[in-house]
Amino acid sequence: MRRIAAIIIATLALAPSGAVGLLAATPGQGGRVVAQQGRETPAPKEKDAEKDGAVGGAMDVFADIEKAWSAEDVDRMLKHFGSARVAISIEGTGPSGGKFSRSQSYYLLKDLFAYTITRKFEFVQYRKPEDDARVSFAIAERHYQKTDDGRLFKDKIYVALHVETGSNGERWVIDEIKSIR
Repeated sequence: MRRIAAIIIATLALAPSGAVGLLAATPGQGGRVVAQQGRETPAPKEKDAEKDGAVGGAMDVFADIEKAWSAEDVDRMLKHFGSARVAISIEGTGPSGGKFSRSQSYYLLKDLFAYTITRKFEFVQYRKPEDDARVSFAIAERHYQKTDDGRLFKDKIYVALHVETGSNGERWVIDEIKSIR
C-alpha cells in the first residue's frame, strides 16, 4: 500500500483587507501539488500586537510605513524613527548611504519624494528572527518614476525595525532603510 503524506505549506500573506491568508498545498493526481486557498484570519488586534514586544507591533509599523511611503508623507514616516541614527541607502536619493539623524533623514526623504514619484510601494515579505523577538524586517516592492526625465524604475526596499525602550515604554522603530536588487 502506497502512503501519500499530505504536504502543507503555510504562507502568511497580508491581504489588502489587513487579513492574513493561509495557502495549503496537498498532493494531487499524478503526484502534482495542488494549491488550495485556506480561510483568512483577521490581522492581529492591538492586544495581540503587544505580544510582539512593544505596543503597536511590528506589523502595524510596517503597515503605517507602507501608507506613508505611498503617500510620500515624510512626517508620517519620521514618527517611526527612534533616538538613534537610521541607516539609509535608497536609489534616487542624494548621498550614497550612511547613518542619518532624524532631521537629516527628513531632508533626505523630502528630496527623494521631490525627485521621484512613487507609483507602487507594497511590503511583500515579512520576517522576524526566532532567536531575537525584538527585531523584525520586511521587503517592499517599489515602482517609481524620476521627475527629471520620466523614466520608470523598479526595486525592492528593505526596512528593519527594532524595539526601543524609552520613558514612554517600548515601541518599534526604524533601524535601516535600503534599496536592494
